[in-house]
Amino acid sequence: MQLSVRPQPLKLKQDLPALCTWLSENGYAAIDLQAPTAEAVALCAAHGLQPGSFDLPGVPATMSPDAGKRQAAAEALCAGLDQAASLGLRTWFVCLVPEDRSRSRAENFGYWETTFPALVEHAAGKGIRIALEGWPGPAPEYPTLGCTPETLRRLIAAAGSPALGLCFDPSHLVRLGIDYRRVLGEFGDRVHHVHGKDCAFDRERLYRQGQLSATFERPPFACSEGWWRYCVPGDGEVVWREVVTALVAAHYEGFISVELEDGLYMLDEAGNRRGLERARDHLRAALG
Repeated sequence: MQLSVRPQPLKLKQDLPALCTWLSENGYAAIDLQAPTAEAVALCAAHGLQPGSFDLPGVPATMSPDAGKRQAAAEALCAGLDQAASLGLRTWFVCLVPEDRSRSRAENFGYWETTFPALVEHAAGKGIRIALEGWPGPAPEYPTLGCTPETLRRLIAAAGSPALGLCFDPSHLVRLGIDYRRVLGEFGDRVHHVHGKDCAFDRERLYRQGQLSATFERPPFACSEGWWRYCVPGDGEVVWREVVTALVAAHYEGFISVELEDGLYMLDEAGNRRGLERARDHLRAALG
């Protein structure tokens, strides 16, 4: 396993060539791509980095109540997968936040089931695996499909292909009260990507407000509800050496991609670098 970075939360992404230079000089082997383009792959190569996962736009429309929109979105995503495959990319990062968040997860699953299994089959035919992100989505609906074992089981059964798996991000599981060790035990052979991110609890705030948003104050950090916050590996609840051991047992050979959604390090470029260094050092130690 090697270290990668997901650039989306970073101020440093405003100058991607400079970010790639810094990553290659500071112990990172890869960078996740915001789009599967020849330019992005060439940028990686020019800096001695490997491409990690890639994103594609249009996923929410695959769960639209409008059948025409679902079909159009699926066709566009198939074209994007063809482009990614032609560039040698192999891991599609997907967050299943539906178009209409007000509908129940069960209803949106019904729409998903009409489009996505065929997309999974298309991806598999191109040698591409799908890594489902575990972010539960925005409050108050928390509508994302695949953020819990309950919904992962249904998605995997409906798709019927080992190409559909997960981006294992223990920070979301910890936040939701789900045992990340059990998730690795159940879905270890379905882990297609990993995010290096942790979650810390503020016990005093948890006492004051419970697992609710605070009534009279805002959280002190970004990516937080006060009683919890996302943080770099090593500053939260996750035992990363145990995660690495379970990933090795599951024969995972991909990247651990640092997603720097830590309010301590998000404000400026200097903070980004400090956070990436801190995450790198802890994950290196866990990797042994």
